[in-house]
Amino acid sequence: MSQYDVGTILWIIHKDRPGLVAYRVVEEITKKTLEGEKIQYLVQPAIPRATTVQLESIKGRIFLNSEEAKNALIENATRAIDLMINKTQNLVDKIFFPNQEKHQPKNTTGNIIAQTKESTNVSLKSGYQWVTMEDGTKVQVKIPESLI
Repeated sequence: MSQYDVGTILWIIHKDRPGLVAYRVVEEITKKTLEGEKIQYLVQPAIPRATTVQLESIKGRIFLNSEEAKNALIENATRAIDLMINKTQNLVDKIFFPNQEKHQPKNTTGNIIAQTKESTNVSLKSGYQWVTMEDGTKVQVKIPESLI
């Protein structure tokens, strides 16, 4: 465990319940036993009528200033939002577009569209030809009119 001075404000993002709480270190207890020396801290939360608790009983990430805690909260929120977006996009693809491929890779000119083996029953687009690649993947290739 890190060492803290009495009076230090600790910013803690709780793991068991979402949120940020600031605590002030109000007491440092050093216990010397045959097994060695152990330091415990009592902290007071910045919550009205709250009692002091042992720092080691708090499950969460500890930061020494509000800016570090803010950055961690932003990272957490960004991750959660990205997960929500991806989950919802997957549902959109699955529910609204069940017969379409999720992604259709194209080359830099946009002329080659890859098709999976399951989607080879898709009708051939005007101006395209089916081509079977070495790995067995079938692709629609747009042949420029100058080559036809």
